[in-house]
Amino acid sequence: MEESPIATLVVRDGDVVWANRAGRRVLGSAGGEERFAPVALADLVHPDDRAALAGALAAALRARPGEPVALAEWRFARPGAATATVEVLASPVEFEGEAALALVCWDVSQHVERHRDLAHRATHDRLTGLPNRSLFEDRWSQARSRARRTGVVPLIAFCDVDELKRVNDRHGHLVGDAVLVEVGRRLSAVAREEDTVARYGGDEFVLLVEGPADVEPAALEARFRAAVTGVGVDLPDGSDTVRLTCSVGLVVDDPGSPPAEVLARADARMYRDKRRRRD
Repeated sequence: MEESPIATLVVRDGDVVWANRAGRRVLGSAGGEERFAPVALADLVHPDDRAALAGALAAALRARPGEPVALAEWRFARPGAATATVEVLASPVEFEGEAALALVCWDVSQHVERHRDLAHRATHDRLTGLPNRSLFEDRWSQARSRARRTGVVPLIAFCDVDELKRVNDRHGHLVGDAVLVEVGRRLSAVAREEDTVARYGGDEFVLLVEGPADVEPAALEARFRAAVTGVGVDLPDGSDTVRLTCSVGLVVDDPGSPPAEVLARADARMYRDKRRRRD
């Protein structure tokens, strides 16, 4: 068991009293390299995972010997190392003449991280890191559900980067990409934590504002416009700074209308803003 590649811990009265070599690696420096010093299991488990710990151990102790019980997926907060996520299987055992639990732990940290990364990529824009169209529409749907209960409807803002194609044609897409990243950063900086700023596609951004009833749409629209006026990005050779503006259109959502219609109204308002500044 000591040489098994599968991490195994023995827990008695809430303390880890033995761990094999693989178990010590999962726990990091806890317990030392050669001789394992007993340590409270709760001290090794991530604080967010401790609530169900006592109940899970008690249920496992009630199982019949030889009948493993799947406890949960836990995170071990390893001292001086990254958190390890493990799947735990428990079995009642006798250790040094007393009842205990053997915890067999599979380190699934890489699998969890890979799953988290794939989930993030599916819902976020690769360039700016902002929510993408899919996540925006999901949050908008949830906001509409809340609006039916509270009566406070969200606001939708549409933002378009002016003349980005000209910048791409003249300076290359790397500079254009830098403009998009900066616009996303500026919009996020003036939005609140509960708002959603998303890259909707190309040079278009949309904002979902679940504001209180006293939010003045015109003032909010002006704030977003001011945030993305004179967006500056230095050219790679340092010879100049490209400065662009954005056009913004904001409307009050109508939960009774299809989202496409509401976006079309915000888009039309944004184009009126664009024409007004060109004239």
